[in-house]
Amino acid sequence: MKLQTAVSQYLESLAADGRSPHTIGAYRRDLAAFVTFAGSLELDDVTPALLQRFMASPLVQTGPSGQPRAKASINRYRVTVKALFSWAEARWLIARNPTAILKCQRPKALPRETLSEAELERVLCTEYSGRHGPRDRAILGFMLTTGCRLGETVALSTSDIDWQRQTATLRRPKGGDPDRVPLSPRCVSLLEACRTGETPTNQPLFRSGAGRRLSCRQVQRIVSKRLQEAGIDRHLSPHVLRHTFATRLYNQTGDIRLVQTALRHEHIETTKVYAHVDPQRLRQAINGAAPIA
Repeated sequence: MKLQTAVSQYLESLAADGRSPHTIGAYRRDLAAFVTFAGSLELDDVTPALLQRFMASPLVQTGPSGQPRAKASINRYRVTVKALFSWAEARWLIARNPTAILKCQRPKALPRETLSEAELERVLCTEYSGRHGPRDRAILGFMLTTGCRLGETVALSTSDIDWQRQTATLRRPKGGDPDRVPLSPRCVSLLEACRTGETPTNQPLFRSGAGRRLSCRQVQRIVSKRLQEAGIDRHLSPHVLRHTFATRLYNQTGDIRLVQTALRHEHIETTKVYAHVDPQRLRQAINGAAPIA
């Protein structure tokens, strides 16, 4: 089988497995570089030496701007190529896996940027300007109190909110079937601004002035604008709201498995980035454990 054919079938299998479009897009870009480098080789003709030359090539080592790539970006190419050949090996498309020579590195994960407790309260309590102020506060409140992703948030319809049971059904969660997440009383109170009072329909929960579903880009602009209005001058993406939710949940419970479930992570390793100790809590613990003179 030609390498390019194998790559196409591999990407199709990722889509069939329910992987997110963003993940598939990243794999497609990395594997396109590999196909460009390797040419029209048979899949079985890829050797460890060829893989080493590819990893040392400008396609991997240098970014589009001509600047050297970060170590994490280079490591992503290793992960992608190894995934391709593991897929091929499992289907007996190759006699031998040449990627054993590629040693993936696990970079140390730094704590994610989050909102402080004071900033969180300002975001949830600010009376935002304009007729869409209550809607925008509901969007911020929903993401901060559920940890839902941007795509999951904009995909919500009015029928996805169970007001009595205080739950939200995510119709298009990342890479899987519909999922149900609990809503806190505070979140339900904020979402009341988007409640129609009619029999539940499939109309969007978060709507534009014309009644259409807000796009991800529109919500990104809303989050940026409203954070500034709440007095937060840092340039933050909507994903910071998810990081804030996860960090607070871990600090309150100390249960990384609970955080994994709340974030709907498939692997615990993805969640461990939130298992860092709050410096203030560490200082308080050290001061409390110090011997009394």
